[in-house]
Amino acid sequence: MTRSDRPEAGEFSNEVWVLGEDRPCGEISSVTFELSAKARELSDALSSNTGERHRVTALLLIDSNKTNKSNRSKPQDAGYYGADRVLAAKAENLPFDRAACARILAHLAQESRPKIIIASATAFGRSVMPYAAALLGTGLTADCTGLSIEPGTNLLLQTRPAIGGNIMATIKTPNHMPQMATARPGTFSIPAPNPEKTAEVLYPDLPDGLFSAGVSTIKFDKFTRDERTLQDRNVIVSGGRGLRRAEGFELISALASLLDAGVGASRPVVEMKWIGYPHQVGLSGQVVSPKVYIAAGISGTVQHIAGMQTAGKIISINRDPEAQIFNVSDVAICGDLYEIIPKLIERIKAKRGRK
Repeated sequence: MTRSDRPEAGEFSNEVWVLGEDRPCGEISSVTFELSAKARELSDALSSNTGERHRVTALLLIDSNKTNKSNRSKPQDAGYYGADRVLAAKAENLPFDRAACARILAHLAQESRPKIIIASATAFGRSVMPYAAALLGTGLTADCTGLSIEPGTNLLLQTRPAIGGNIMATIKTPNHMPQMATARPGTFSIPAPNPEKTAEVLYPDLPDGLFSAGVSTIKFDKFTRDERTLQDRNVIVSGGRGLRRAEGFELISALASLLDAGVGASRPVVEMKWIGYPHQVGLSGQVVSPKVYIAAGISGTVQHIAGMQTAGKIISINRDPEAQIFNVSDVAICGDLYEIIPKLIERIKAKRGRK
Protein backbone atom coordinates (compact mmCIF):
# COMPACT_ATOMS: atom_id res chain seq x y z
CA MET A 1 0.00 0.00 0.00
CA THR A 2 1.60 3.27 -1.11
CA ARG A 3 1.42 6.52 0.82
CA SER A 4 -1.20 7.92 -1.58
CA ASP A 5 -3.34 4.78 -1.11
CA ARG A 6 -3.49 5.01 2.66
CA PRO A 7 -7.05 5.60 3.86
CA GLU A 8 -7.94 8.50 6.10
CA ALA A 9 -8.68 7.87 9.78
CA GLY A 10 -12.42 8.09 9.18
CA GLU A 11 -12.26 5.15 6.78
CA PHE A 12 -11.23 2.77 9.53
CA SER A 13 -13.70 0.58 11.34
CA ASN A 14 -14.64 0.81 15.01
CA GLU A 15 -12.38 -2.07 15.98
CA VAL A 16 -9.54 -2.63 18.41
CA TRP A 17 -7.41 -5.66 17.58
CA VAL A 18 -5.21 -7.90 19.68
CA LEU A 19 -2.53 -10.07 18.14
CA GLY A 20 -2.83 -13.09 20.41
CA GLU A 21 -0.37 -15.92 20.92
CA ASP A 22 -1.26 -19.57 20.50
CA ARG A 23 1.44 -21.80 21.93
CA PRO A 24 2.45 -24.94 20.02
CA CYS A 25 1.88 -26.97 23.18
CA GLY A 26 -1.85 -26.47 22.85
CA GLU A 27 -2.77 -23.50 25.00
CA ILE A 28 -3.29 -19.80 24.47
CA SER A 29 -0.69 -17.61 26.17
CA SER A 30 -1.89 -15.56 29.11
CA VAL A 31 -0.69 -12.40 27.33
CA THR A 32 -3.64 -12.88 24.95
CA PHE A 33 -6.06 -12.63 27.85
CA GLU A 34 -4.13 -9.73 29.37
CA LEU A 35 -4.34 -7.69 26.17
CA SER A 36 -7.91 -8.74 25.39
CA ALA A 37 -8.92 -7.18 28.71
CA LYS A 38 -6.90 -4.04 27.94
CA ALA A 39 -8.40 -3.84 24.45
CA ARG A 40 -11.84 -4.07 26.04
CA GLU A 41 -10.95 -1.11 28.24
CA LEU A 42 -9.72 0.91 25.24
CA SER A 43 -12.77 -0.06 23.20
CA ASP A 44 -15.16 0.95 25.99
CA ALA A 45 -13.40 4.33 26.29
CA LEU A 46 -13.78 4.92 22.54
CA SER A 47 -17.42 3.86 22.67
CA SER A 48 -18.08 6.24 25.55
CA ASN A 49 -16.33 9.16 23.83
CA THR A 50 -17.87 8.70 20.40
CA GLY A 51 -21.26 7.21 21.15
CA GLU A 52 -20.47 4.43 18.66
CA ARG A 53 -19.89 0.83 19.66
CA HIS A 54 -16.32 -0.41 19.20
CA ARG A 55 -15.57 -4.11 18.86
CA VAL A 56 -12.59 -6.08 20.19
CA THR A 57 -11.11 -8.69 17.86
CA ALA A 58 -8.39 -11.16 18.87
CA LEU A 59 -6.31 -12.70 16.08
CA LEU A 60 -4.79 -16.12 16.76
CA LEU A 61 -2.31 -17.70 14.34
CA ILE A 62 -2.59 -21.46 14.76
CA ASP A 63 -0.62 -24.36 13.31
CA SER A 64 -3.14 -26.39 11.31
CA ASN A 65 -1.23 -29.59 12.14
CA LYS A 66 -1.44 -29.01 15.89
CA THR A 67 -3.91 -30.84 18.05
CA ASN A 68 -4.78 -29.41 21.43
CA LYS A 69 -4.29 -32.57 23.46
CA SER A 70 -4.20 -30.67 26.72
CA ASN A 71 -7.58 -29.08 25.97
CA ARG A 72 -6.50 -26.26 28.28
CA SER A 73 -7.70 -23.39 26.12
CA LYS A 74 -9.67 -22.75 22.96
CA PRO A 75 -9.95 -19.69 20.68
CA GLN A 76 -13.28 -18.68 22.22
CA ASP A 77 -11.60 -18.37 25.63
CA ALA A 78 -10.42 -14.89 24.60
CA GLY A 79 -14.06 -13.86 24.84
CA TYR A 80 -14.05 -14.52 28.58
CA TYR A 81 -11.58 -11.64 28.95
CA GLY A 82 -13.12 -9.06 26.61
CA ALA A 83 -12.92 -10.10 22.96
CA ASP A 84 -16.12 -9.87 20.93
CA ARG A 85 -14.67 -11.80 18.00
CA VAL A 86 -11.78 -14.20 17.45
CA LEU A 87 -10.12 -14.69 14.07
CA ALA A 88 -8.46 -18.12 14.22
CA ALA A 89 -6.17 -18.24 11.20
CA LYS A 90 -4.86 -21.77 10.61
CA ALA A 91 -1.96 -22.80 8.40
CA GLU A 92 1.12 -25.01 8.49
CA ASN A 93 4.25 -23.70 10.25
CA LEU A 94 2.41 -21.08 12.26
CA PRO A 95 3.43 -19.34 14.42
CA PHE A 96 7.06 -20.22 13.57
CA ASP A 97 6.94 -18.61 10.11
CA ARG A 98 7.03 -15.06 11.42
CA ALA A 99 7.06 -13.47 7.95
CA ALA A 100 3.84 -15.32 7.12
CA CYS A 101 2.34 -14.24 10.44
CA ALA A 102 3.08 -10.59 9.64
CA ARG A 103 1.61 -10.90 6.15
CA ILE A 104 -1.54 -12.57 7.52
CA LEU A 105 -1.97 -9.82 10.12
CA ALA A 106 -1.49 -7.10 7.47
CA HIS A 107 -3.82 -8.85 5.01
CA LEU A 108 -6.66 -9.24 7.52
CA ALA A 109 -6.12 -5.73 8.90
CA GLN A 110 -6.36 -4.26 5.40
CA GLU A 111 -9.70 -6.03 5.02
CA SER A 112 -11.18 -4.99 8.39
CA ARG A 113 -9.24 -1.72 8.90
CA PRO A 114 -9.04 -1.65 12.73
CA LYS A 115 -8.11 1.66 14.34
CA ILE A 116 -5.77 0.05 16.87
CA ILE A 117 -3.68 -3.14 16.92
CA ILE A 118 -1.85 -4.15 20.10
CA ALA A 119 0.38 -7.11 20.86
CA SER A 120 2.63 -8.30 23.64
CA ALA A 121 6.34 -7.41 23.57
CA THR A 122 7.33 -11.08 23.55
CA ALA A 123 9.71 -12.61 21.03
CA PHE A 124 6.66 -13.30 18.88
CA GLY A 125 5.17 -9.81 19.07
CA ARG A 126 8.56 -8.14 18.65
CA SER A 127 9.20 -9.97 15.38
CA VAL A 128 5.72 -9.88 13.82
CA MET A 129 4.46 -6.38 14.63
CA PRO A 130 7.28 -4.31 13.02
CA TYR A 131 7.00 -6.31 9.79
CA ALA A 132 3.21 -5.90 9.75
CA ALA A 133 3.47 -2.17 10.52
CA ALA A 134 5.77 -1.71 7.53
CA LEU A 135 3.34 -3.59 5.28
CA LEU A 136 0.48 -1.41 6.53
CA GLY A 137 2.46 1.80 6.10
CA THR A 138 2.08 2.90 9.69
CA GLY A 139 4.18 3.31 12.82
CA LEU A 140 4.77 1.11 15.85
CA THR A 141 5.50 2.02 19.46
CA ALA A 142 7.37 -0.82 21.18
CA ASP A 143 7.60 -1.95 24.81
CA CYS A 144 4.77 0.20 26.15
CA THR A 145 4.02 0.26 29.85
CA GLY A 146 0.78 2.22 29.47
CA LEU A 147 -2.03 2.43 26.89
CA SER A 148 -5.02 4.75 27.08
CA ILE A 149 -7.37 6.83 24.94
CA GLU A 150 -6.89 10.59 24.76
CA PRO A 151 -10.15 12.48 25.37
CA GLY A 152 -11.10 14.75 22.51
CA THR A 153 -8.87 13.25 19.83
CA ASN A 154 -9.64 9.59 20.69
CA LEU A 155 -6.07 8.76 19.77
CA LEU A 156 -4.16 5.93 21.42
CA LEU A 157 -1.72 7.25 24.02
CA GLN A 158 1.29 4.96 24.06
CA THR A 159 3.57 5.37 27.07
CA ARG A 160 7.01 3.78 27.25
CA PRO A 161 10.37 4.30 29.00
CA ALA A 162 12.87 6.44 27.08
CA ILE A 163 16.40 7.79 27.49
CA GLY A 164 17.58 4.62 29.20
CA GLY A 165 14.47 4.49 31.35
CA ASN A 166 15.07 7.94 32.88
CA ILE A 167 11.86 9.42 31.49
CA MET A 168 8.46 8.16 30.39
CA ALA A 169 7.48 9.25 26.88
CA THR A 170 3.89 9.34 25.64
CA ILE A 171 3.54 8.85 21.90
CA LYS A 172 0.57 9.52 19.59
CA THR A 173 0.05 8.49 15.97
CA PRO A 174 -2.32 11.12 14.55
CA ASN A 175 -1.51 10.83 10.85
CA HIS A 176 -1.35 7.10 10.13
CA MET A 177 -3.65 4.20 10.90
CA PRO A 178 -3.88 1.67 12.36
CA GLN A 179 -2.20 2.77 15.57
CA MET A 180 0.08 -0.10 16.57
CA ALA A 181 1.86 -0.84 19.83
CA THR A 182 3.43 -3.67 21.79
CA ALA A 183 3.17 -3.79 25.58
CA ARG A 184 5.49 -5.53 27.99
CA PRO A 185 4.06 -8.81 29.32
CA GLY A 186 2.51 -8.47 32.75
CA THR A 187 2.02 -4.72 32.40
CA PHE A 188 -1.76 -5.00 32.72
CA SER A 189 -3.76 -7.12 35.11
CA ILE A 190 -5.73 -10.14 33.94
CA PRO A 191 -9.30 -10.05 35.26
CA ALA A 192 -11.21 -13.10 36.37
CA PRO A 193 -12.69 -14.84 33.31
CA ASN A 194 -16.37 -14.30 32.63
CA PRO A 195 -17.69 -17.58 31.15
CA GLU A 196 -20.95 -15.86 30.25
CA LYS A 197 -19.09 -13.56 27.86
CA THR A 198 -18.73 -15.44 24.57
CA ALA A 199 -16.88 -14.50 21.42
CA GLU A 200 -17.73 -15.24 17.81
CA VAL A 201 -15.00 -17.46 16.32
CA LEU A 202 -14.24 -17.17 12.60
CA TYR A 203 -11.73 -19.09 10.49
CA PRO A 204 -10.69 -16.78 7.64
CA ASP A 205 -9.56 -18.05 4.24
CA LEU A 206 -5.94 -17.12 3.59
CA PRO A 207 -4.41 -16.61 0.10
CA ASP A 208 -1.48 -18.88 -0.70
CA GLY A 209 0.70 -15.88 -1.49
CA LEU A 210 0.97 -15.00 2.19
CA PHE A 211 3.23 -17.92 2.99
CA SER A 212 6.99 -18.38 2.67
CA ALA A 213 7.95 -21.23 0.38
CA GLY A 214 11.26 -21.84 2.15
CA VAL A 215 10.04 -22.16 5.75
CA SER A 216 9.05 -25.43 7.35
CA THR A 217 8.97 -26.79 10.90
CA ILE A 218 11.62 -29.47 11.32
CA LYS A 219 11.24 -30.24 15.00
CA PHE A 220 9.45 -28.92 18.06
CA ASP A 221 10.94 -29.45 21.53
CA LYS A 222 8.45 -28.78 24.28
CA PHE A 223 9.77 -26.79 27.22
CA THR A 224 8.99 -27.75 30.76
CA ARG A 225 6.22 -25.73 32.38
CA ASP A 226 8.70 -23.65 34.41
CA GLU A 227 10.64 -22.68 31.31
CA ARG A 228 7.58 -21.97 29.23
CA THR A 229 5.78 -19.76 31.70
CA LEU A 230 8.56 -17.50 33.00
CA GLN A 231 6.64 -14.43 31.80
CA ASP A 232 3.57 -15.61 33.72
CA ARG A 233 5.32 -15.83 37.10
CA ASN A 234 4.50 -13.43 39.92
CA VAL A 235 7.99 -13.91 41.37
CA ILE A 236 11.27 -14.51 39.53
CA VAL A 237 14.67 -15.27 41.06
CA SER A 238 17.51 -14.68 38.59
CA GLY A 239 21.21 -15.49 38.74
CA GLY A 240 24.16 -13.95 36.94
CA ARG A 241 27.92 -14.20 36.68
CA GLY A 242 28.20 -13.40 40.38
CA LEU A 243 27.24 -17.04 40.99
CA ARG A 244 30.80 -17.78 39.80
CA ARG A 245 29.91 -21.35 38.79
CA ALA A 246 27.04 -23.22 37.17
CA GLU A 247 26.27 -25.07 40.39
CA GLY A 248 25.21 -21.76 41.88
CA PHE A 249 21.85 -22.17 40.16
CA GLU A 250 21.09 -24.93 42.66
CA LEU A 251 20.92 -22.18 45.31
CA ILE A 252 18.82 -19.97 43.02
CA SER A 253 16.45 -22.87 42.36
CA ALA A 254 16.15 -23.63 46.09
CA LEU A 255 15.05 -20.06 46.82
CA ALA A 256 12.74 -20.04 43.80
CA SER A 257 11.10 -23.27 44.92
CA LEU A 258 10.30 -21.79 48.34
CA LEU A 259 8.75 -18.72 46.72
CA ASP A 260 6.90 -20.61 43.97
CA ALA A 261 8.99 -18.51 41.61
CA GLY A 262 10.43 -18.88 38.14
CA VAL A 263 14.20 -19.14 37.64
CA GLY A 264 15.72 -16.42 35.47
CA ALA A 265 19.23 -15.69 34.28
CA SER A 266 21.35 -13.00 32.68
CA ARG A 267 22.66 -13.36 29.14
CA PRO A 268 26.33 -14.13 30.02
CA VAL A 269 25.50 -17.23 32.09
CA VAL A 270 23.20 -18.51 29.35
CA GLU A 271 26.00 -18.03 26.82
CA MET A 272 28.32 -19.95 29.16
CA LYS A 273 25.66 -22.72 29.17
CA TRP A 274 25.18 -22.65 32.92
CA ILE A 275 21.41 -22.66 32.22
CA GLY A 276 19.17 -22.83 29.17
CA TYR A 277 18.06 -19.94 26.97
CA PRO A 278 14.37 -20.12 28.06
CA HIS A 279 15.52 -18.67 31.40
CA GLN A 280 17.23 -15.61 29.87
CA VAL A 281 15.81 -12.27 30.94
CA GLY A 282 16.53 -9.16 28.89
CA LEU A 283 15.99 -7.60 25.49
CA SER A 284 17.52 -10.64 23.79
CA GLY A 285 15.63 -13.04 26.04
CA GLN A 286 12.30 -12.65 27.81
CA VAL A 287 10.85 -9.32 28.93
CA VAL A 288 9.16 -9.89 32.28
CA SER A 289 7.06 -7.86 34.69
CA PRO A 290 6.58 -9.96 37.84
CA LYS A 291 5.36 -8.58 41.15
CA VAL A 292 8.79 -9.34 42.65
CA TYR A 293 12.12 -9.75 40.82
CA ILE A 294 15.16 -10.95 42.77
CA ALA A 295 18.51 -10.48 41.00
CA ALA A 296 21.44 -12.37 42.54
CA GLY A 297 24.92 -11.75 41.20
CA ILE A 298 23.67 -9.69 38.26
CA SER A 299 25.55 -6.46 37.54
CA GLY A 300 22.71 -4.90 35.57
CA THR A 301 23.56 -4.20 31.94
CA VAL A 302 21.20 -1.94 30.01
CA GLN A 303 19.84 -4.95 28.10
CA HIS A 304 19.03 -6.89 31.27
CA ILE A 305 17.49 -3.94 33.09
CA ALA A 306 15.27 -3.18 30.09
CA GLY A 307 13.89 -6.70 30.37
CA MET A 308 12.82 -6.52 34.03
CA GLN A 309 12.65 -2.90 35.19
CA THR A 310 8.83 -2.83 35.15
CA ALA A 311 8.68 -5.43 37.95
CA GLY A 312 6.60 -4.36 40.94
CA LYS A 313 9.51 -4.72 43.39
CA ILE A 314 13.15 -5.31 42.52
CA ILE A 315 15.49 -6.87 45.11
CA SER A 316 19.15 -7.18 44.18
CA ILE A 317 22.11 -8.91 45.80
CA ASN A 318 25.63 -8.04 44.62
CA ARG A 319 29.11 -7.77 46.09
CA ASP A 320 29.88 -4.65 44.01
CA PRO A 321 28.53 -1.49 45.68
CA GLU A 322 28.68 0.24 42.27
CA ALA A 323 26.59 -2.40 40.47
CA GLN A 324 24.18 -0.79 37.99
CA ILE A 325 21.35 -3.06 39.16
CA PHE A 326 21.24 -1.11 42.43
CA ASN A 327 20.09 2.00 40.55
CA VAL A 328 16.73 0.39 39.70
CA SER A 329 16.32 -1.66 42.89
CA ASP A 330 13.77 -1.10 45.62
CA VAL A 331 15.94 -3.15 47.99
CA ALA A 332 19.71 -3.32 47.37
CA ILE A 333 21.78 -5.78 49.40
CA CYS A 334 25.55 -5.42 49.07
CA GLY A 335 27.23 -8.68 50.03
CA ASP A 336 28.10 -12.22 49.03
CA LEU A 337 25.03 -14.04 47.73
CA TYR A 338 26.42 -17.31 49.09
CA GLU A 339 26.11 -15.86 52.58
CA ILE A 340 22.87 -13.96 52.09
CA ILE A 341 20.65 -16.43 50.19
CA PRO A 342 21.18 -19.39 52.59
CA LYS A 343 20.22 -17.13 55.50
CA LEU A 344 17.19 -15.91 53.54
CA ILE A 345 16.16 -19.51 52.87
CA GLU A 346 16.53 -20.36 56.56
CA ARG A 347 14.41 -17.37 57.60
CA ILE A 348 11.66 -18.26 55.12
CA LYS A 349 11.59 -21.87 56.29
CA ALA A 350 11.56 -20.81 59.94
CA LYS A 351 8.68 -18.43 59.33
CA ARG A 352 6.72 -21.20 57.63
CA GLY A 353 7.62 -23.76 60.30
CA ARG A 354 9.63 -25.89 57.90
CA LYS A 355 13.02 -27.54 58.34
